[in-house]
Amino acid sequence: MKVKRTSFLLFGLCILLLLVVSARVSPDESRIASETALSGDGTEDAVPVDALPQESYAADAGTEEPEETEPALPTPPELNIGSWQLTLVDSLHVLSSSFAPDVTEVRDGQYFDSRAAEELLEMISGAEEAGYTVTIRTGYRPYATQAYIFFGKASQIAWDGTVEYADAEELARKTVAYPGTSEHQLGLAVDLMDSASTAMVAEDVEELPVLLWLQEHCAEYGFIYRYPKEKQEITGWYEPWHFRYVGKDAATYIMENDLCLEEFIELY
Repeated sequence: MKVKRTSFLLFGLCILLLLVVSARVSPDESRIASETALSGDGTEDAVPVDALPQESYAADAGTEEPEETEPALPTPPELNIGSWQLTLVDSLHVLSSSFAPDVTEVRDGQYFDSRAAEELLEMISGAEEAGYTVTIRTGYRPYATQAYIFFGKASQIAWDGTVEYADAEELARKTVAYPGTSEHQLGLAVDLMDSASTAMVAEDVEELPVLLWLQEHCAEYGFIYRYPKEKQEITGWYEPWHFRYVGKDAATYIMENDLCLEEFIELY
């Protein structure tokens, strides 16, 4: 009987001890301790999962970088886009074989549209007064001449029989304009160089001082630098020597805004 009473007393003391210990550890402390043990590495810097700024992650996930937009171009001048000086000629805008403008002999045995011949001579004089030598390599070129040059090039490519003639024509298009697609037939385009003997290889002459001067000042005379390198994907050509008359208003806007003629015409 005494043994049973003693056992019952010991059991009661154990229950009382457990109640005292559990009262000293709050439910929050117990939860944080267990989460720290799961998420951290046992160091003092371990952060409870609940304490992380979850809302900031959600906000960052939905944030996108704003797209960069090109600045709007100034209002283009009021012009008749169908006027003679703004005629577009390229692989999509083809002149007929019968198209032939009224041309005037200018110099170096070359001809130019009579309505813009004086402006061409003034631009050349301006370059010469600045100390440069200028030669007109090509001015007006009739359809027949362009055909002779193009088909001659294709025949040259195909002459040994290793290339079919149809394929030779496609290869020729990479270096020579197909008849009807050359601005020279308009009589408004001119190729200018420092001499009659300088090889017309774009990468070799792109830094030629006279060409740099012409590219900088051509708009003052109503001309544009027609085929710059950075517009080659649009125009199909890179020719540092090729200048085109469009009139002073159009030329000033095109050159000041780094456009090609195709981009300019799309504004209207």
